[in-house]
Amino acid sequence: MWQAAKKHHYPNGLTLIVDEAPELKSVSIGAWVKTGSRHESLECWGMCHFLEHMIFKGGKKRGALDISKAVDRVGGDFNAFTSREHTCFHFYLPALETKLGVSLLKEILFSPLFAAKEIERERQVILQEIAMTRESPEEDTFDRFMEKVFGKHPIGRNILGSCDSIKALSRKKVFDFFNQHYRPENMIIAVSGAITFEKAKREFLPLGKAAWPSRKISSRPIPQWGMEPPGPTVPGFWWVDEKSEQAHVVYAINAPLKTHQDRVTSTIIQQYLGGGMSSVLFDQIREQKGWAYTVYASAIHFLDASIFSLYAGVKADKVLDTLKVFHAELAKVARHGIPRADLKRIQDSLIYSFELSTESTENRMMTVSTSELFFKREISSREYEKMVRSVKVSDTQTLAQSWVVFGKPSILVLSPKPKVAGWAKARKFASQLTGADIELEAF
Repeated sequence: MWQAAKKHHYPNGLTLIVDEAPELKSVSIGAWVKTGSRHESLECWGMCHFLEHMIFKGGKKRGALDISKAVDRVGGDFNAFTSREHTCFHFYLPALETKLGVSLLKEILFSPLFAAKEIERERQVILQEIAMTRESPEEDTFDRFMEKVFGKHPIGRNILGSCDSIKALSRKKVFDFFNQHYRPENMIIAVSGAITFEKAKREFLPLGKAAWPSRKISSRPIPQWGMEPPGPTVPGFWWVDEKSEQAHVVYAINAPLKTHQDRVTSTIIQQYLGGGMSSVLFDQIREQKGWAYTVYASAIHFLDASIFSLYAGVKADKVLDTLKVFHAELAKVARHGIPRADLKRIQDSLIYSFELSTESTENRMMTVSTSELFFKREISSREYEKMVRSVKVSDTQTLAQSWVVFGKPSILVLSPKPKVAGWAKARKFASQLTGADIELEAF
């Protein structure tokens, strides 16, 4: 049985969460900053992702190569990622090397160098990453889609930043942003694995007993740009005219969630429509019709907003047919709910997947972290199972109905513009579905 995680608050405001798993031999340590791309001003657009790259460049005692060698020596691993609301960097280590993880965190959090030559080198890397994304149509489609549906709110901006914003980032801006946001009261350290709560409190005390260099302890919340709710998504139909052999289609709808239980129900609808090879859309669009290689659903949850999206990469002449299937299947759930047998199958899958994930300290660390960040408390395995099992067919119907009845879809297609007759059909379809004409853009 997975025991409940334990929480400790250090004097400087740092929160420690410990998930004890004595049967395992590793520890996973996640350092979570409660700042993501939505909290960036236009002048700092792309800064969180830039810092993700810079954080492992090292400090006064260890450089990037020293950190890599230290982790490689014990057979461990380290990585980082940036989301729209959080930044995370994490270590996977043998349990006997927990002190190494603390030492490395102290090095990169207390005394980063952010050397000018490293900033310039990483600037070029990120500019290449931005260029690479533009050459990945699926990824580029979603980036363009987010910008459209969230309007001017920063939650819709590309996490990587723009070429202009990355070129404008100075060393001073990097340090100022780092010192403002990478502070103990704005961070969570989550540890999962073969370590006790009391030992973890002692091991991580160097990070929690006093203010960090250049960061005075403050009881006031850190002012965060972009914290106002983004509001409902913007309905519409956008067609990006690109010369490609495949059409990339995103269909989404504003999907407000009132309770934590709604998140679970939303995940179940996601699994039913496009959660794998047994899903409805995979079977219809790929297996039966052969229109696409890739098709899936995503329940995209933020702290104060949610959207439910469907994606497929299809033949260029099957865009409208694919959208009709998307719309019809979501509407079917809104009318009837998920069939009982499918609901039971998905519930079993979610619970068994959760149980299997407990054999990985990295998965466990991510679970306890996201529980704290999104729910402000731990969702135990028993509570999660209860939430999943309690979802009824009528719950899936009610939630989907609240999306479909009170909202219009947002659609973005990245594909060559159809010929005259095809374009007329597309415009008519757009009007019927979204109440608006298609907005055509050049790639």
